[in-house]
Amino acid sequence: MSQQGFRIRRLALTGPPSMQDAELLFEDGLNVISGPSDTGKTFAFQCIDFVLGASSLPKSIPEAEGYESLHLDIYDCRNDKTFSLSRSLKGGEVLLADEHGHEQVLAEKHKADDPNSVSQWLLRLSDLDGKRIRKDAKGATRSFSFRDMAHLSVVSESDIIRDGSPLFSGQFIKKTEEESVYRFLLSGVDDSSIVQSPDKKGLKQHAAAKEEVLEQLIARVDVRIAETELPADLEVLTNQLREAEESIEQVTQDLHETRESADLLHEARRSAWIRLKQVESRLNVLSELQVRFSLLDAQYASDISRLQAIAETGYRLGEMALDYCPVCGASTEHADISHQECQIDPLLAAESCASEIQRINGLIADLGATRADIEREVYALANEKSQVQDGFEEANSELEENLNPDLEEAISQLGHWRDQRERLGEVVALFAQKAELEELLVQVKGLASSEAESASFDTLDPSYTEAFAKLVEERLTAWSFPSLDRVTFDEKARDILISGRSRTSHGKGVRAVTHAAFTLSLLRYCLDKGLPHSGVVVLDSPLVVYRQPDIEEKDFSEDVKSAFFRDLCESFEDAQIIIIENETPPSDVVEGGKANIVTFTGTSVGRSGFIPSPRHSGMEATE
Repeated sequence: MSQQGFRIRRLALTGPPSMQDAELLFEDGLNVISGPSDTGKTFAFQCIDFVLGASSLPKSIPEAEGYESLHLDIYDCRNDKTFSLSRSLKGGEVLLADEHGHEQVLAEKHKADDPNSVSQWLLRLSDLDGKRIRKDAKGATRSFSFRDMAHLSVVSESDIIRDGSPLFSGQFIKKTEEESVYRFLLSGVDDSSIVQSPDKKGLKQHAAAKEEVLEQLIARVDVRIAETELPADLEVLTNQLREAEESIEQVTQDLHETRESADLLHEARRSAWIRLKQVESRLNVLSELQVRFSLLDAQYASDISRLQAIAETGYRLGEMALDYCPVCGASTEHADISHQECQIDPLLAAESCASEIQRINGLIADLGATRADIEREVYALANEKSQVQDGFEEANSELEENLNPDLEEAISQLGHWRDQRERLGEVVALFAQKAELEELLVQVKGLASSEAESASFDTLDPSYTEAFAKLVEERLTAWSFPSLDRVTFDEKARDILISGRSRTSHGKGVRAVTHAAFTLSLLRYCLDKGLPHSGVVVLDSPLVVYRQPDIEEKDFSEDVKSAFFRDLCESFEDAQIIIIENETPPSDVVEGGKANIVTFTGTSVGRSGFIPSPRHSGMEATE
């Protein structure tokens, strides 16, 4: 199967020689970066987008302190070559290096007449260079920039749940341009042939209509701001948002330090427990030996008493005169001489017993030395056991009484401040939206004439949109999307209708999944028809919202998550999909070898996160 566009092979974050590089490797087909929050997933997403020409710097995080540059290795599918794009974390131009080390500086901003920009370079790889799109209602056009389609292939966590069509980036003033981009991607025909129209008929009526629409939009934004019940003062909200950000940063740092302390105590407690069991086992062995040695000592004493009795008898018998034969009882002069030859000398038996007693006394002395050694070892081990027990109880007490409550409190505080940041961020965004709308209203009122919307420009060919909607339906069907009937394209909203219902009328969870379906189907559409596309889609957290589904979406099947990953493995082998998600894909995807799975653990076990932990040089990274 032929490939088009480019592929991302490697993302690296580098610093001074003393710092270990943070590195992620990617392959064709499905790539999944999974793990808990605060492990560097979103930071890695921002790094990719930044090197691809985004103007916003990656968000500053404590773990990235000291790092200086970003590097993105990109494979050119058409020419079978690999290049490296490098950009400072502080911004600025992009350095391009080929396989032979030849370097070239690329401008960070797109210029139509400058081929040496990162946008133009990426457009050439995607077969999109030289294209033009319409930028206003009168038909004025401009050159195509790679950032024009970035929101259709590199989708952030906030954008994927946004209440709006995936076709648009959310910037109202770019609506016409973004419609042109979408039309071009579906048809393969750009707007180079459009001739700008000077016709001003009906411009005043259109201006009045625009003013009315803008005023209504501003009023709606005001209502949404009032519904938040937060201060309607942008400066106050901005200060509160800054305070929330600073609190999150501080609590995150405290949580990190507390976790490090807890890890050390867990290790100390574990070591104390292991040593305690070793000491107790040794004491049990020594106790058994003491019992056995006591029995042996008693046996030696008994043997000595018996031998002493025999020896005493031998001495006494040796002192007695032998008047009668001990065998037959006859007097000495009548006794059989052969009986006397068989008689054992009592004195010899007594001396043998004395010799044996001496040997046993030697064994008793050795046994006594051994018992003394054992008693000393028992004493030392008893003292060590007491000390180890104290250390274990001290570590356990510190964990249970101090560190565990501190961890729970820090986690609770972090959740609180993140919720606060989200609420404040939404309201600040509403103020920004209102300011943008008010600026547009001023511009519309200040114009002597207004740009008219041309129906010939706005209408999308139904054959294209129907084919596209069919692909979205296929994706959702493959993902086991619940109660799916038919997917169509809403010409007015420039979005898809799912079973007759607007995509944006659903909650965040369904919006995220269907946004992913929209973006991936657009990639599949271009690949199937041989139309220009980068060949790469990066999605941040398309499924994470379903950890806690919206109330109106209780029937949303958990099977969607598993089916989602399985479908991407099978349906996009000729492209590159990078999914950033909290949850690990199902075991058959992980073990099947069809996907590149990178798992961050957020702990000292395995790969902690994107950025290597300073405490574990062998680990690979955090967020």
